[in-house]
Amino acid sequence: MVDGIHFLGIRHHGPGSAKNVKAYLEELEPDIILLEGPPEAEPLLARVLHEQMKPPVALLAYQPDEPRRAVFYPFAEFSPEWQSMCYAVRREVPLRFFDLPLVHHLAFWKEREEQSVNEKSGEGGGR
Repeated sequence: MVDGIHFLGIRHHGPGSAKNVKAYLEELEPDIILLEGPPEAEPLLARVLHEQMKPPVALLAYQPDEPRRAVFYPFAEFSPEWQSMCYAVRREVPLRFFDLPLVHHLAFWKEREEQSVNEKSGEGGGR
């Protein structure tokens, strides 16, 4: 803990991590949860407890004009991220995703691809 901020190191899709995160959240009763994930997905959080939303589930984000540029966020019952989302919705605790917005992530991806193509074709400049 640092000045009232608790950091939980987790292993993605780790059953032990999921169990420990769930127990720790119930003990801590946080005011807010920050979770790795795309901020664009926050409006979907309320649906994690929908009766038809049964893991494994995934969030797929892609660039409509170039669908090969896609990001996949899988969640299983034993995912610490899934347990955190369910806890937050059940307890009405604000949960915020704090990754770089996907629009920027996908734009950087495109920029890196274009830079790589340019370097391979000799247009890399400056050397």
